[in-house]
Amino acid sequence: MGRYQRKTSRQSWDPVAMAKAIDAVTKKEMGWLKASKSFGVPATTLRRRIKNQMGANKGYLGGRKTTFTPEVEEEILEHIKRLEEMFFGITRRDLRKLAYDVAERNGIAHNFSSKEQLAGWDWVKGFQSRHPTISLRIPEATSAARARGFNKVVVSKHFENLSLVMDKYKFEPSRIWNVDESGLSTVPSKNSKIFATKGRKQVGVLTSAERGQHVTVVCAMNVIGSYVPPALIFPRKRLKNELMDDSPPGSVAFAQEKGWMTGPVFLQWLDHFVKYVKPSPEDKILLILDGHGSHKSLEVLEFTKKHGIILFCLPPHTTHRLQPLDVTFYSSLTNYYNIELEKWLKNHPGRMVTHFQVASILKKAYAQAATISTAENGFYQTGIIPLNPDIIPDWMYAAAEPTNIETEKVVLSNTESDNFSSQPCSSNMADDSGNLNPEKNTLNVQERSSRGSSSLNVSVEEIYPLPKAPVETQNRTQRRKGKSGIINATPEIVEAKRLHAEKEAKSLRTAGKKASKNLKNVFEPNESDNSEDDPYGTDDEYGDTVCIYCNELFSHSRPKEVWLQCQKCLQWCHIDCAGVSSKTKRFTCDLCK
Repeated sequence: MGRYQRKTSRQSWDPVAMAKAIDAVTKKEMGWLKASKSFGVPATTLRRRIKNQMGANKGYLGGRKTTFTPEVEEEILEHIKRLEEMFFGITRRDLRKLAYDVAERNGIAHNFSSKEQLAGWDWVKGFQSRHPTISLRIPEATSAARARGFNKVVVSKHFENLSLVMDKYKFEPSRIWNVDESGLSTVPSKNSKIFATKGRKQVGVLTSAERGQHVTVVCAMNVIGSYVPPALIFPRKRLKNELMDDSPPGSVAFAQEKGWMTGPVFLQWLDHFVKYVKPSPEDKILLILDGHGSHKSLEVLEFTKKHGIILFCLPPHTTHRLQPLDVTFYSSLTNYYNIELEKWLKNHPGRMVTHFQVASILKKAYAQAATISTAENGFYQTGIIPLNPDIIPDWMYAAAEPTNIETEKVVLSNTESDNFSSQPCSSNMADDSGNLNPEKNTLNVQERSSRGSSSLNVSVEEIYPLPKAPVETQNRTQRRKGKSGIINATPEIVEAKRLHAEKEAKSLRTAGKKASKNLKNVFEPNESDNSEDDPYGTDDEYGDTVCIYCNELFSHSRPKEVWLQCQKCLQWCHIDCAGVSSKTKRFTCDLCK
């Protein structure tokens, strides 16, 4: 890359100031000498431009002009921004290739490398300096399911459902809560930068282990900045009192074999939550949460309805934008936790962080992260309080456009099953499933482009098209996806009881099949012992389970439908709900990332 620095001060004046000075002299408001001093432009330059009627635009110095006109560069710039909004941002090499192709396809004279078919580094550097509105950034990885799921139709229906609930119950800000889980590790997720000898290839820092031990933390906050003491879920069968030494005041610990949130553990946490918030059927509260399977068990739904807790479920794959804890709190908590973890390792040389130190480290990090402003900003940025559907800018929906997502139209019913049921999630609330239907009018990315206004014979978009997913043929019925709305209304509980009964019956049938199968294998050799294992499992191997995204039973699956198991929480889901390829070997669900 070139290192030449401009040495002359010629044409360092501002074209806007020059235009104002010319206008003032032309209108005889002041002389050219006074105008040059007032607007900070060279007097001789001002006089020459007025005399020769040259205008205020700058000329070229050194005889070298830019390869593209300002109009063409502006078209390239807008295309770069559009691709970035759609999560298909281009690298510097992509930009060099794009510039070369634009020049070649449109017959523009250039001095780019014909051998490499790339623009030079000098051109990239100049392009960045001429357009300071873009910069090189390291992108944040976002799953394809989240990119598809977060679209304007789903979000709009989410706010419609939320508005219905708010209008019916008239919640005070102190009665609106959000709960979510996150993971803590005994190893920092990201190490801080340190000073080291210049030129050294490898710089190390001491950690407890190569791979840390996982602990789940459960936090809840409300609109006015109140927090329920956190809960820690340790991957153990039995708890020890030492695990909670020097823990955050009021915090509790739960034991779960894998250290993840399950239905029984969430029920225990609800007891902890009720102790501090004190809801009742006469003084209800709104608890906003994601659609994890542990939040939808029959016991949880009955418990929350009994205590006056209205569970409002967020649409699937949207919590990174619509959940207050995800938007503001957990990022701060993770940063402070990593800092305190590094401090502990420096203050205790030769020792390792284990589960017994997590609570004390969390105490210091939690005190810094759990602030009133963090809670207020979380609910404000997600458009909950004050209720503001327009808080989400349009560019955030751009990532869903390549798949042309369109949700089916569902009429909101005004029927209420009882005093507690206000447009429940599965019956009255708008469906936020995001089902694909290529026959409906969908949002076409290329129709929204600015191809018609291009100043080129071959536009930038024709050379580097905006991504668009192929249309999927629908030769089978779409399953019911996760939805936004109340999930513990009476119709929901009735449906949960029915599914629970079916699951129990399925378990009994499966147990009988396994018993007969094992008895048969005692006397007869198994001819399939040498067969290759199926990484996705079968009907009888795991019994019946529930998809963590859409809450559908495994027993209701269609033939040859593939399921995946999360490597962390060991929960199951449809491969279509997860939004990954069937060739995936190691899968981690969105709730565990």
